[in-house]
Amino acid sequence: MEGEASGPTQPLNILLYKPIVLVRHAVLPPLGLGYLARALQEEGHRVTICDPGRDRLDWNGFARVVGEDCFDLAGVQMFTPELAAVRRHLDLWRQISPDTVLVVGGAHVSGDPVGTMEGFPQADFGFAGEAERGLADLARLSALQRQDPALLAQVPGLVWRHGGEVRVNPNPPVRDLDGLGFPAWELMPPASYPVAPHGLVCRQAPSAPLVTSRGCPFACTFCATQAVGTRQFRQRSVGDVLAEIRMLAETHGVREIHIEDDNFTLRRGYVLEFCKRLHQARLGMALALPNGVRLDTLDAEVLQAMERVGFHSLAVGIESGSDRILKLIEKSLSRDLIAQKVRLIKKTTSMSVTGFFMLGYPTETEEEILQSIRFAKELPLDHVTFTCCMPLPGSALWEEYRARRGEAIPWEDFFFYRAVEGLSELPADRLRALQRRAMREFYLRPRVLAGALGRMRSWDQVANAFGRVVELFRRG
Repeated sequence: MEGEASGPTQPLNILLYKPIVLVRHAVLPPLGLGYLARALQEEGHRVTICDPGRDRLDWNGFARVVGEDCFDLAGVQMFTPELAAVRRHLDLWRQISPDTVLVVGGAHVSGDPVGTMEGFPQADFGFAGEAERGLADLARLSALQRQDPALLAQVPGLVWRHGGEVRVNPNPPVRDLDGLGFPAWELMPPASYPVAPHGLVCRQAPSAPLVTSRGCPFACTFCATQAVGTRQFRQRSVGDVLAEIRMLAETHGVREIHIEDDNFTLRRGYVLEFCKRLHQARLGMALALPNGVRLDTLDAEVLQAMERVGFHSLAVGIESGSDRILKLIEKSLSRDLIAQKVRLIKKTTSMSVTGFFMLGYPTETEEEILQSIRFAKELPLDHVTFTCCMPLPGSALWEEYRARRGEAIPWEDFFFYRAVEGLSELPADRLRALQRRAMREFYLRPRVLAGALGRMRSWDQVANAFGRVVELFRRG
């Protein structure tokens, strides 16, 4: 930014945090907050990351965090299933520390920036999209400058109020991902997190998540990734990624890397170069791809190269066993291609495979859901997730759903174990019953049960897996 806001008026004391939620199965270092913390540290600010899932904080504990330190600015990471929790957090801040500047960001704000600011009057500002540059710019402004519309209009991605309306600033995507530096790992040490952050997907502890790319060029109707990272696919250099892996190993004792990209295997040459150089580095890492990859990007050479350097698990987006639904969601996959690629993984490697399925897409019939259940059982999958479809803000599905519902959005339904009212033609109770049936029929088979138990490395993983099953059936 130019003029008065060219440098920080004074270092700020800043808290970045995740909200308290009742159910959070994936407890892992929040990479998004880590990148924001690094950008703020480079401006000279003091930053703290609070993760209630890791720190086992209840509301009284979080109130002590707020009250015991004088934070100038606080930023909360906001996902759609967490709206009620975020509202409670913001109310708490206003009661205990009314002068703290409150900022909301994350996937939900990126998908519905105007609706967020209208629905959360306690928040001073929001950010839509990648916020490293914008949050650093906002922190650079003094209290007086934060009242200046001309200066606020220059902050990339800022969502703010002026003249009775909500404004959303342009936010070009970050092109040089290497230039962001590494997340502030010292604020979220990997060893302080559970040994199985994604349930069963962990072979060596401690593990750490990592991203090599941002953006997604595909147009799946149910996906809101493009609202945060745009359709422009950008990738870190292989050298930068390997440097972070080496640092995690040497500084934090990390022995397993979970690549959380949406599209790690999109560029075949990148994957092969990464595997080649990782093999040469001889770091002895285990690796996994728990966030899912596109099946149509996989071939035998890529899969064998990945397994050779330590990949032991990957997840794949299948979504449905109905070709009609696959066409509706614009997945650019067919049942035949899915079956061919899953069998290729199992034929060429010993990696475990998790299949992601989605139930209750608009117009999907009960017979098509049963077709998905049968399809999952026919494929040589080791694990599955069957979630109820959600029209996440920022997705094409959201735009269609919002046009039908208007202001009557049942936000309390936006949870993986619930069915969003008015989305599926099937009653919510029936859809949840089919979800339970899907999990029961898949997992209560000797081959699958034996394989799942054989991959567990600790009693913590056993307890985690059991807790997930109980939660599914209790809330379903």
